[in-house]
Amino acid sequence: MFETRTGNALSCDSSEAADLYQEAVDLILGSESGAAETLDMALELDSNFALAAAARYYVAQDVGEPGASVYRERAKQAAAEASSWEREHVDVLVDLIDQPVASEAKARAYIETTPADLLVISQLTGNLFFYGGSTKLEAVLDIFESVADALGDDWALLARLGFAASEAGQRKRGRELLERALEIRPQALFSIHGLAHMLHDDGAAGESAGLLQDWLRKHESGAREGQMYGHVQWHLALAEWQIGDRDAAMQRYLEYCAPETTTCGPILTLADCGGFLLRDYLQSGQAIPLRKDVLSHIERVWGMMGHPFIALHVAGLYASAEDLDGLQRCEEKVSTAPDGVHRDVSLALVYALSDYVAGHYQRSIQTLAAITPGSRVGIGGSNVERILVDLIESSCQARH
Repeated sequence: MFETRTGNALSCDSSEAADLYQEAVDLILGSESGAAETLDMALELDSNFALAAAARYYVAQDVGEPGASVYRERAKQAAAEASSWEREHVDVLVDLIDQPVASEAKARAYIETTPADLLVISQLTGNLFFYGGSTKLEAVLDIFESVADALGDDWALLARLGFAASEAGQRKRGRELLERALEIRPQALFSIHGLAHMLHDDGAAGESAGLLQDWLRKHESGAREGQMYGHVQWHLALAEWQIGDRDAAMQRYLEYCAPETTTCGPILTLADCGGFLLRDYLQSGQAIPLRKDVLSHIERVWGMMGHPFIALHVAGLYASAEDLDGLQRCEEKVSTAPDGVHRDVSLALVYALSDYVAGHYQRSIQTLAAITPGSRVGIGGSNVERILVDLIESSCQARH
């Protein structure tokens, strides 16, 4: 029996477990419902299935599931009795999850010999989008292009290549690839999310709202527990907000995207609540006190405040509530981070938002203007974050 994409033999005692694993990989790559349950069934059939245990760890860590380390240890133990390829897959995947920066070189070397292992490639490129700095857009696109021949017309590769191309400015190519991915596997949350990102960046809110509403009518029933379901709903809420239906957008955010209702993992949840509430505050000028679930979620990511992506969204949440004490707390926390570009950019973002709330718009403009284009790319995430910084600047200019 063979793994769908790599063509490598699986060390598995049950053909049914092998089929379930392959199904689960598709669900993971599509960010669809049921990956954890499918892997649990595979592990029930073969408790020593190393790749299934590693994939289960991948899912558990992505959503912040308590006790995720159990699957990591299970995968490592099982890998000792598996093939050399499977041992390497488990080793690289686990390291990418646990040590995202330190494991980059090892992962790059691995995909040179195993270019069809999309689970590893997906984790590597996801890490680069967050930690890859000013050159990440080209780096991610280069990785996907380097494995394209090995994967051919694989829908999950097309979706990721399309998203990377659009992020790097190749808008037409990106859209064509994403639309092709959706033709092959229309239910994939990852693919529709990529297309929604592209439409957001193009300012096509009306088209995005129509597309997402139509997709949800067709595929929502099979997507509700998917790891990006809350984020896809966020894109629809954002599109509704942009076309002027603030009440519907706020209701959708609360129902599907807030920390207590979303299906997303901790980082994406922060981006969704921070990005939505800050945008609303910048446009409306109406401060909204932070709900208990948001305050609890801030504490969950507080230890990462030295990273600009986290600083932008946490400080953005405090700004949306006009909570100057919370912003001062952010400044104090970031100041304790190690010296470097990340800390400098994080502090600049916190300072700019503090000045905005205090009405010092010109000083906020000057602070943001000092963040170079490369440093803005290095904030992490996607072009959505860079547009958010632009919105802070434009709101400062309008108020100044």
